[in-house]
Amino acid sequence: MSTLILTIRESARYRGRSGHLSWIAHRLSGLAILSFLLIHVWDTANANFFPDVYRWSVELFKHPLFTLGEIGLVAAVIYHAFNGIRITILDFKPEWWKYQNRSAIIAWTLFLVVFVPIGILMVNGMFHFCAELTGEGSSCWTLPQLSDYLQ
Repeated sequence: MSTLILTIRESARYRGRSGHLSWIAHRLSGLAILSFLLIHVWDTANANFFPDVYRWSVELFKHPLFTLGEIGLVAAVIYHAFNGIRITILDFKPEWWKYQNRSAIIAWTLFLVVFVPIGILMVNGMFHFCAELTGEGSSCWTLPQLSDYLQ
């Protein structure tokens, strides 16, 4: 545990430039994707083994907080893809590592160009979903109770 704390503290203190920031963002985006995959496997397994829990989790995942998580997941996937392509290109051409700063800026720019419109559409969809529920007399902020789905 102390080595984890040391790593986190030293990573935050290290004053590396674009390479270090890209490394941190790549690791965090990879962890976000892994977290999603674990939740997805658990949820999909519930469809077969615990159908009542699966129905509850489908309703739970419609909550706006999960929508914000999905937006973060989309950001993680897009950044991880562009940065992974950047790293792959630099690994195939080691002499291009001297352009690491420029390539990191290009990866971040591509990420923003692709993600911003998608993020706006997803946030807009979340607001429309909440507006529809409010029009029906319910709130999109209420969490479904597991006990309501268990038989």
